[in-house]
Amino acid sequence: MTKSHTDIIVAARGWSYPAWNDSFYPDDLPEDWQLAYYSNEFRAVMVPAAKFTNVDPLEIERWMEDVVEGFEFYLEITDLFIDWAQFAEAAKPLGAYLKGILLRPLTVDEDLAMIAHSLDAATALAPVCVLLPDGVAISRNGRDLLAQHEVELCWNSHESKPGWRGGGFVVVRVMSHNHYTPREWRETIEACLRCDNESSDRRKVLLMVEHESPEPDALRAAMMIGDMLVIPDI
Repeated sequence: MTKSHTDIIVAARGWSYPAWNDSFYPDDLPEDWQLAYYSNEFRAVMVPAAKFTNVDPLEIERWMEDVVEGFEFYLEITDLFIDWAQFAEAAKPLGAYLKGILLRPLTVDEDLAMIAHSLDAATALAPVCVLLPDGVAISRNGRDLLAQHEVELCWNSHESKPGWRGGGFVVVRVMSHNHYTPREWRETIEACLRCDNESSDRRKVLLMVEHESPEPDALRAAMMIGDMLVIPDI
């Protein structure tokens, strides 16, 4: 796999953090304008499951008016028993701005039979990556199920290395601490770029920063380092 066969996208998990009111957003910025401000700094966001589940459909339409052209939304899903038809209708205003779904079950069996229906429904809407609960080791049947849907597992950045094989959409979960250093970002991104891709499909890697208060400067550093390390297509 060459570096040009991979895209690196950086996103926070959500854009509303109390600490950002002092360190990132201007003092007089209304809360309703925070997403617009965020989208001028960063290229993508992972919308937490709780926020999307409870959001007013009209607010989702306002999101589309607020963000800059080309901004990317990724949706987190934790409930395996959601009404998928209702979810698809709620997500419809996002249109082409919806770039992926992180399926994140709170409990799961080793064969992943519990998420089979969700995989069917989610992959019909957008590219999918699966984040398993900590400590779960899936069986061969579970891996076969993921392969049938062309879905990869999320890589937690504190683990040894990603185990991806295909192209498409994958997620890196970065949550070790608030001040992720440039060196750590470089090592994480290089591990993603070194990971084999047995598919001819381009791989999109979403670096999802998950922390009670992510540091905006760390997100900026990740974007800069990703842009430096990924060779653009010519």
